Amino acid sequence: MRARPARRDRMPTVLRVLAVLLCSLLLAAAVTGLWLHWYPGRGRFSTALTAGVPITVVGSAVALVVALAARRWILAGIGVVVVAAGVWTQLPLWVADTAPSGTRITLVQSNIKLGAGDVDAVADIVRESDADLVTLNEVTPAAAERIERSALATLMPHRYVEPGTGGVGAAILSRFPLSDTALLDGYALNSLRATVALPGVGDTVVYGLHPIPPYPYDSSRWVREMGMVRAELHGQRGARVLAGGDFNATWDHRQFRDLLRDGFSDATETAGGRWLPTYPADEWFGPLIGIDHVIARGLRATDVHTVDVAGSDHRALVATLAVS
Repeated sequence: MRARPARRDRMPTVLRVLAVLLCSLLLAAAVTGLWLHWYPGRGRFSTALTAGVPITVVGSAVALVVALAARRWILAGIGVVVVAAGVWTQLPLWVADTAPSGTRITLVQSNIKLGAGDVDAVADIVRESDADLVTLNEVTPAAAERIERSALATLMPHRYVEPGTGGVGAAILSRFPLSDTALLDGYALNSLRATVALPGVGDTVVYGLHPIPPYPYDSSRWVREMGMVRAELHGQRGARVLAGGDFNATWDHRQFRDLLRDGFSDATETAGGRWLPTYPADEWFGPLIGIDHVIARGLRATDVHTVDVAGSDHRALVATLAVS
């Protein structure tokens, strides 16, 4: 009986080498991404790279497919482990919690890019979503005047606005009366607090937050301000809290996830909103990272999505939450 000839590898040697090189690079990037997801990076370089963790998860899946096609079984085995670990870090964003049945509240969060964003577009979002609250970042004096002349003034008759030059200003707009308004101390960019009497919900502490970005500024200032945000939110003992803002942080930044303790939850996580990039929305390649967030305690998100705002480099975030 004639022995069968050995099966030849159909992939040319050059392609095999290129496949191994590609897989190795993608898996190395993914392992780095896993480390960045769990490590509280403080430097400008590490905080910037952390924003790209979801891209490395996708890259690890590509590496696994290439390794299987090239019949590189050791690399494929490593790929299975890395893909599984990467998916585990992102899974909370893809699986919605059971929605509570309490009264529903909708908040719109929008960074209007140095006051250049179209406030009439924000008003349209408010009208279409029947929003109860709006948190705005980068409200200049000129933008504050446009708000007063726009439909937002009618839709949101109760307003706390602290305008500023460049990206400093902020605002909280509400359908319902605001009290105990305060400009928080120690932040480079205005961050605001107010109490709103929500029908069917009761008094709720509302924040419009904007920690300084880690780039191009000293990243230690961002680390410090994120710590200040955590202390401020968690200091509201026993209170129902709702916060919208441009946190200049993604889900993968440890400093952001550290906020989600003591009963706090992220709207994208609880609603199963998946990846919701909001920035940079004014580039041809579209938004890549999700740095705008709505977080809450005593309310849990049932739906969250993003909407374009003309003139802004951020997409607005629209979150509907129910009393839990």
